[in-house]
Amino acid sequence: MNRTARSLTGLPSVDRPWLKYYSDEAAASPLPECLAYDLLYRSNCGHPDDIALIYYDRKFTYAQLFEAIDRTARAFTALGVRNGSVVILCMLNMPETVWSLYALNRLGAVPNMVDPRTDAEQLRAYITECCAQFIVTFDPAYPSISKAAEGSGVKRIVSVPPSASLPVFRRIIYNIKNKKPAYAGNTLEWKKFIAGGRNTAAGYSAYEKGRCFVIAHTGGTTGTPKSVMLSDDSINAVAHGYRYVDIPFKRQQKYFNDLPPFIIYGLSLAVHTALCCGMQVILFPVFDSKAFPGVFAKYRPNHFSAVADHLKYLSEDSRTKDMDLSFLISAGVGGDSLNPELESRVNAYLRKNGCRYKVMKGYGMTELCATAVTTSCSANAPGSVGVPLAANIIKIVDPDSGTECSYGRTGEVCISSPSAMLGYYNKPDETASIIEEDENNVRWVHTGDLGYMDTDGLLFLEGRIRRIYVTSSENQPAKIFPGMIESVLCSVDGVSDCTVAGRRMKGSACYYEPVAFILPNGSMPQETLVKRLDTICTEKLPGYMRPAEYRFMSEFPHTPAGKVDYRELERLAAGDI
Repeated sequence: MNRTARSLTGLPSVDRPWLKYYSDEAAASPLPECLAYDLLYRSNCGHPDDIALIYYDRKFTYAQLFEAIDRTARAFTALGVRNGSVVILCMLNMPETVWSLYALNRLGAVPNMVDPRTDAEQLRAYITECCAQFIVTFDPAYPSISKAAEGSGVKRIVSVPPSASLPVFRRIIYNIKNKKPAYAGNTLEWKKFIAGGRNTAAGYSAYEKGRCFVIAHTGGTTGTPKSVMLSDDSINAVAHGYRYVDIPFKRQQKYFNDLPPFIIYGLSLAVHTALCCGMQVILFPVFDSKAFPGVFAKYRPNHFSAVADHLKYLSEDSRTKDMDLSFLISAGVGGDSLNPELESRVNAYLRKNGCRYKVMKGYGMTELCATAVTTSCSANAPGSVGVPLAANIIKIVDPDSGTECSYGRTGEVCISSPSAMLGYYNKPDETASIIEEDENNVRWVHTGDLGYMDTDGLLFLEGRIRRIYVTSSENQPAKIFPGMIESVLCSVDGVSDCTVAGRRMKGSACYYEPVAFILPNGSMPQETLVKRLDTICTEKLPGYMRPAEYRFMSEFPHTPAGKVDYRELERLAAGDI
């Protein structure tokens, strides 16, 4: 793997010291220019009998996967979906989600991945933003989705019973225990939807560079949700990059995925990349860190992508704390959520139980199709999130001067990658605020995260400029956008200014809760002000975004450059935990 080391200039983006972890072939390998569907097909058409998906013990071969994608593409065509259509997918990890994703890609249509818990107002905003005429959802979410779509431009809703792809016995039990919702006149149940395309020829739209493959949702530097447009090149670049990472990915290994499909980390790595490597992808629709050890013990996967709490409970649960882990290769986790103490503890657990590999960390953001940096068997230092994928470049930039930092100096992490988004949907100004094009026409994504790089090309994260925190709501990951909370709080008469910081939730290794720092204007007693703040937050914010605590201050801490010191506020927020 090791390439010949070169003398260093002192600038990581020039030296690219991480290339020593890659072969010459990896550094020179051309990126695939094709549909995401085409890369999936080319990677597996010669292995029709290999297992592609496992869903509650029901197995689908790659031949069956491609047949299901074809049926779904014909059904979408019959429904009126065409090249350029945007279809909202409000789904969980189900086979129908995978079929829909690739079927829409074949047609040149764009799946818009929306969290089923999205409130009615925000869902209507997504529908209006992209002029969506079609929604695919699942029965338990259907009543709220259907209500939110009333009066919008949505022509058709397709609803999937969770039992649709279950093994026969499980399907019978589920259907006995659960009633189907009453479908409105514009709604088709999945089985009827598929039947409607039986006599229709499926369209095919050839690859076009720069065409949107999927829309995912995140928050930007303002803290408000944005629609991120990712291309075929974006998701294929991640899949292609992992072919050369020093992790032994092999055909027909098992990859467990309980990350919901609206989290691009799961969609990109645990679905597309894993399938393009010919693996068996275990789709599990319930994201629950506490329940994960039991599911892990049942399926015994070779790989999984998770959050830090999954690892914490895996190492502590009676079913798995002494389990033989010699089959496990990559226990993957977002490196920015894994503190050094837990990393050390999990590595000791893996080693004790026979796993030959350390926990695999990574780093990225939705705007980079999730993963831009990863550890591997040969590049996995404690505290580091790893090295860039071979086609990526990193530079560390001084936030005040904008100049590139040398090794060991902390600055903003900026990444140039073929996986970078096309932009935010219909938001050119917001796109320009995060993507900078330099004098050599190289596009750089400003991550808003602080970090430094060592002379081996390993990236270490130090904190956030970009203030977004991950929490848990209804056993699913959710994002806290401080900017949204601050806008609500600042609308209260007694507030002069406010800033929100996150702190770790008690008992969690990765989830946060918001703490609001308030500068009162003195117009009312603090007790009265707190009641007003609680009232408006209950009215305007989802439960997981309501402040866990209000702290009153006379002034905010500031950096030497005069900006609010969010890192100091995070330290203050954590002080009483």
